Amino acid sequence: MFDENSYRQNKQKNLLKIISDLYDKPRWIWIESGSRRRMTFQIDYKNRLGFFAEKSHDLVEISEDKISIKEISGLIPYLKKFLKTQEESFFTKISVTLFDSGLALVFTIKRKLNFKQNQQLVDFGKAHNLNISCRIKNDSITILQLHKNQIFYPDFKIDLDCDIFIQATKSGLEAIIKIIREIICEGAVIKAARIADVYAGFGAYSFAIHDLAKSIYAFEGDEKMVDLITKNSAQNNLKAKITAKKRDLFFNPLTKSELKDFDVVIINPPRNGASPQISEIAKSSLKNLIYISCNPQSFVRDVKILIDAGYKIANLTAIDQFHATKHLELVAIVQKN
Repeated sequence: MFDENSYRQNKQKNLLKIISDLYDKPRWIWIESGSRRRMTFQIDYKNRLGFFAEKSHDLVEISEDKISIKEISGLIPYLKKFLKTQEESFFTKISVTLFDSGLALVFTIKRKLNFKQNQQLVDFGKAHNLNISCRIKNDSITILQLHKNQIFYPDFKIDLDCDIFIQATKSGLEAIIKIIREIICEGAVIKAARIADVYAGFGAYSFAIHDLAKSIYAFEGDEKMVDLITKNSAQNNLKAKITAKKRDLFFNPLTKSELKDFDVVIINPPRNGASPQISEIAKSSLKNLIYISCNPQSFVRDVKILIDAGYKIANLTAIDQFHATKHLELVAIVQKN
């Protein structure tokens, strides 16, 4: 039987082993099990659905899903039944995302669909009110779109692609947004703040704080993400407030001179961190940095650079939105007097 108390204690101990030299009393937010709105399931050569065991390609078939949100876990029996009717070794993976507007599935396939396979996917999608796409190599093909893939904000909606990366739980995203909004308001720069959203993705944080800023520049290396931010800004009358810029932040980080233009920087790098950008921030006069990380090891490496340059961690929150796993999200407020 799963022991929730032991699980939480071990997760806290493991994090402190990594970060205790920097900050020894992080605040914890525990997201309930059964909240995951984004899941990727593997499919083996016999069309069984499950997850690969750690560091292997041995499939552990799903018997009961207590991790996913009910809209996803409730779909699993139907996915299993559908796969039993399909050619073996054709489908290799299914990514399932619950957008605020509904479910979207992306099947990874080995070769092009024939007419019968295409129609079977259409019928399956219609039966369960799903958007369905297929990915073959680097191409994504829309099979059925019954609704837009949207994230809802209090006063508008943004349109996204079916295979986009979003925070694993809605509660986790809301917790991060709350922290960001609090630090901006606390700094008494509300509606006058010049904000840089670095590694912005599709602009989840930019759109969530638009009402607190004078201007937001969203920097992102993926051109598709930049186009999404630009399109959604325009259709929600935020084009004058939010500007998206394509930039390879590893090879071409914002310089200390450019950073002078911002009151707050939000950075949400990939798992390997953002050392080139952090090194530029360390040389700058920036006062307020919000660092969001999914990897404590790279987070510690980067923040040590900042501390050596006179910054300090004012607040650190650990968000456990990957229940029963070793993964977690960190949100740090890093400041310089």
